[in-house]
Amino acid sequence: MPVAEIKYEDLVFDPAVQQMCVTPKFTCPHYGHSWACPPEAPYLKEELAKYKKFYIVYFGVNLDDYVSTQRKDHPGWSENSIRNSVYFGKMLQEGYETELTTFLVTYNAPYSEKWVFWCGGSCALCENPKDGGCTHDAGHQCRHPDEMRYSMEAVGIMVNETVKKTGIEIEWPPVHWTYRIGLVCFK
Repeated sequence: MPVAEIKYEDLVFDPAVQQMCVTPKFTCPHYGHSWACPPEAPYLKEELAKYKKFYIVYFGVNLDDYVSTQRKDHPGWSENSIRNSVYFGKMLQEGYETELTTFLVTYNAPYSEKWVFWCGGSCALCENPKDGGCTHDAGHQCRHPDEMRYSMEAVGIMVNETVKKTGIEIEWPPVHWTYRIGLVCFK
């Protein structure tokens, strides 16, 4: 199972990470439009210090193998099209969610609370026909405050620097491997 235990001291926090969402290089459309994103998302360095166990859970896709397989299935597609995350993003997300679920189901050490963080993106719990999207812009409270999905970046964690401490090398931009990564914390 792709899981790496990490110590609290190895989580790299920086409040400036929360501002990356509005820099020209990383502008995110969710900034200021989701309860789980900055500026609403809290900086959690002190809160997470109260937790005891930390695990990086991840799912990786070998892009070289993926490109080779997709070329057979879609001979007219360019390599840039094949490498576009629009096409492999769902597979990456589903693979990650499978790994995360497996980890959470098999984790048998006692704990009083857990917190799960995603890497990148915004909480999507309400992105369904029933809920119709996040309540933030309508000025209403979050429908699911106990299930809200913060990203690691949203709470001030430097993902690349933190993940490197587990031995996982993230390529930016992804050339040979791409990952979906999360952090699970147990109190």
